[in-house]
Amino acid sequence: MNTPGAEADKKLADQHAAVFVALSKLPPYHPTALRLMNLSVESESAMADFEDAFKSDPALTADLLLVANSAEFGSRARIETIRHALSFLGLERVRSLGCTIAFSFYVRNVPRTSYMRTTLSHSLATAVIAEAIGKVHGLPALYTAGLVHDLGRLALFLSVGTSYADKLSGQFEDMEQSCDLEKQEFGMTHCEAGAMICDKWRFPPSLKVCMATHHEAVSGNLNDPVKLVRVACAMADLMGFPEVRAKKHPEAANLPDSLRLRPELAPDRLREQISRQLASIGAV
Repeated sequence: MNTPGAEADKKLADQHAAVFVALSKLPPYHPTALRLMNLSVESESAMADFEDAFKSDPALTADLLLVANSAEFGSRARIETIRHALSFLGLERVRSLGCTIAFSFYVRNVPRTSYMRTTLSHSLATAVIAEAIGKVHGLPALYTAGLVHDLGRLALFLSVGTSYADKLSGQFEDMEQSCDLEKQEFGMTHCEAGAMICDKWRFPPSLKVCMATHHEAVSGNLNDPVKLVRVACAMADLMGFPEVRAKKHPEAANLPDSLRLRPELAPDRLREQISRQLASIGAV
């Protein structure tokens, strides 16, 4: 005879298995974006590697050139080639742009429910903040990590359907309560789902760590990309781009006053940058 505890465990295991199967059927992530994520900007062949990646993807190249010629970057001369865009913008900026464009490709056909708009806004906000904090710490490559840190939520939404958005659209006491609900209803949290799709999509290991652990507490030295993404995630919540509706948001602690007062981390400046990014992928 099964005990209530055993029945609950079996139900959770069945839910986990069903969601795991659904996650495994998600369409592949943008191949050129994956290639860009895995390219080193430090290698001697970096410029040629980036150029080859874009040459294999005319649609991504067209969007790259469109952005490179926008008023935001203020080029005096028309940028008409991939090599010119790479030289003018820099490899890390091009990687960020390429990943943002690819991200927009992936979410373009996702129903724009209120919940998904919240999730997309939080992801873009975290990316912008992570990039700004990273530059202050001499770690310039954090934009992509911030952008994809919450892809587990998108994956669950695409796998489970609107029931996921319906359940997660309510108000929670804190993030822990919302994660407990995910576990109870769907057999796994969005962090666990993120780790699974990282393996499926062959994301770099560093991105998998960010996606799987972005709600863990931050302590000690901040010269660690994963910790900075966690701080950026918390700051996005506090700046009005919350991951979920919660009464209590995690403290964006461990940023000393000397950093909080840096002009590039001023809330108004960051909000303006976030708004531009949201508009660039049609998320507003």
